[in-house]
Amino acid sequence: MPKALIVSIATGMGHNQAANCIKSELEAAGYSACIAEPIKDGRIIDLVINNGFKILAGKMPKMYGRLYKVTERKLLNQGIAKFLNVTLRNILREIIEDHKPDLIISTHPLLVNAVSYVKASGRADIPFIAVVTDYMAHQFYVNKYVDAYIVGSKYTKDTLTAKGVMENKIYTYGIPIRKEFRQPRRIKPGDSTQNNVFSILLMAGSMGIPRIKKCLKILLKNRHNFRLTVVCGHNQKLKEELEEKYCQAVNGKDIIVYGFTDEIAKLMDRSDLIITKPGGITVSEAINKNIPIIIPFYIPGQEEENTEILVKAGVAVSVENISELNKIVDMFYENPALLEKMRLKALEFSRELSPDSIVRLADGLIYEYNSRQHMVHA
Repeated sequence: MPKALIVSIATGMGHNQAANCIKSELEAAGYSACIAEPIKDGRIIDLVINNGFKILAGKMPKMYGRLYKVTERKLLNQGIAKFLNVTLRNILREIIEDHKPDLIISTHPLLVNAVSYVKASGRADIPFIAVVTDYMAHQFYVNKYVDAYIVGSKYTKDTLTAKGVMENKIYTYGIPIRKEFRQPRRIKPGDSTQNNVFSILLMAGSMGIPRIKKCLKILLKNRHNFRLTVVCGHNQKLKEELEEKYCQAVNGKDIIVYGFTDEIAKLMDRSDLIITKPGGITVSEAINKNIPIIIPFYIPGQEEENTEILVKAGVAVSVENISELNKIVDMFYENPALLEKMRLKALEFSRELSPDSIVRLADGLIYEYNSRQHMVHA
């Protein structure tokens, strides 16, 4: 039974969600797979990275965006990589020695250089896969000791080759998502538009970005009647505030409020449009469900880049000014042909992906390494 070690960091929910999806795929194929978080358990680096991400992304997004962009510069990137290598090398060595894996997979860019450092030191002569969980790859992903990259689209592949990664190392399998999201949305009799109830899913991300309140307020002024489902993520305060304020229908619109929920796939199946910030996992789920995406705001950095690529691919519309949100919603509500056109774009986008292929990639890399080691020792 081959062993896979998946390493991740819980900045947001996407990286760990991707890790769990990969774990499930590998275990279903007969692997022994485990997930480890080297930056955890109250260590100083945990406070710096995880808490720093929450503060910057949630409360100072412009500062976060500036930091994201400046760390694309190779010199500064190399400095941060060296800091992480020194900080994490012993932790990673212990994890690798404990688990003795045949394969390492990373779902977070900040771990790519640290794992590569351990490989370069000769402590882990095993294959290493880096999974890019956004649609544009940051410089942190780039390292010659990565054997293979799994990316979400041909656009993502282009961003890696532009940074010097060899094309034959990049596999367009899609950002890993749970199986329940891999089936396109099917409109059932009596559901959604077939019952003349246009349905919009409004998502605030895992942290529950409060800006979603402004979107909701604007949508409630829309002249059309539709159903609004609002997901507040882990922001319990936001959930309680919205539940209290909108405990009944407003302007002919039914409002349903959720906190964090595992029912997102079912909510997407009942929705005609999704309005969300463009986290890599969420938009991948929506694309695979073939639901048109409206992006009313984003956290500068990777979400800004996700927006650029998704709009270019024709699967999303970005709202330049949030006050214009209703114009975009009206455009879809009043033009079913446009709605269908974007659904087909999403279907086309998702058809290029092959999430099940990760197992074949893992098998091939392990076989290649084992064959190479056998030849050396022969």
